[in-house]
Parts: sequence; structure tokens; C-alpha cells
Amino acid sequence: MYHKATPQEAPRSVLTVVDDSLTLAKIKKKIFYDDLVDQDDIDISVRHGVVYLDGTAQDEYHRRMMEDLIRTVDGVTRIENRMNLAHRGTVFQTAESLVVDQIRMNLIRDPDLATLPLAVEATPTRVILSGQAKSEVQKQKAATIAANFAGDRQVINEIKFP
Repeated sequence: MYHKATPQEAPRSVLTVVDDSLTLAKIKKKIFYDDLVDQDDIDISVRHGVVYLDGTAQDEYHRRMMEDLIRTVDGVTRIENRMNLAHRGTVFQTAESLVVDQIRMNLIRDPDLATLPLAVEATPTRVILSGQAKSEVQKQKAATIAANFAGDRQVINEIKFP
């Protein structure tokens, strides 16, 4: 009986293997610099540009955050999310963590800022941006995005650039 190879089983050329390895390295770097996404119980593999996620995510929110983060990486053509959920219930978050999440998601969605290693912290009175940008324009753009979601909090922009 004939069995058609799935994309995960299909043979790869040397170039495809190298491309997939580079894509995986970019994904792992992106996750490493993101405080919100935890990959401890998640196995990530890339084959023909398709990212396969296996393991256990904390909840649906973190599962979607992982997908959104990976989607911003060059070389990703599709995501096959096969993660199980440790908790299916509601996730309770503080006001500060909600602000941080909103800012991070909007930084990731911006094509000029998505690949930058930026960090966001929030207290009841401040939002602090840190990390590395490539220009003053990117630094200011990040501050503008943060200000849109900071509410009454003061935005402190500690992003550095060459």
C-alpha cells in the first residue's frame, strides 16, 4: 500500500536542512529573550519551514503567545501546534502583566521591531523599556507603542542603539 510522505517525513536537501536549522536557531533566540513565553515543556522542530510544537503549554493564552512569537520569525511558513494544555481554565493576571503583554504583542506585531531583543517591565506607576534597537526611530517607535498601552504609567525608555 502506497504511503505518501508527510511534510515532516519528506526528504530534505542540505540547503533545506541548513535553512531549517537557522530558522530553529532564530526561534530559540526569540523565545530566550521573551520573558512571557516558557519553552521548558515544549519541543520545537522545523522541517521545510514548518514549525512543529509538541509538549505542554501552561494554558491557551501561553500557547497562542508562543505561536504569535514564532510567526514573526523569518523562514517560518506554517506552524503545526500539537501542544497539550496543562490548565484549561482561566488565567488570572495582574494589571501590570496585562499591560506588559499588550505592549509586547504590539511590539512583536510591528515589522520594524519584531526581531529586536526588547524587554518590557511594568509597575503600578511605570513602564520600563530596555534592550537593543538599531536606530533612534525604532527606539521612539517602541516608546510610542508602550505609551498607547501604559495608561497612567510613565514610560521610561532605556532602549540602547549603536
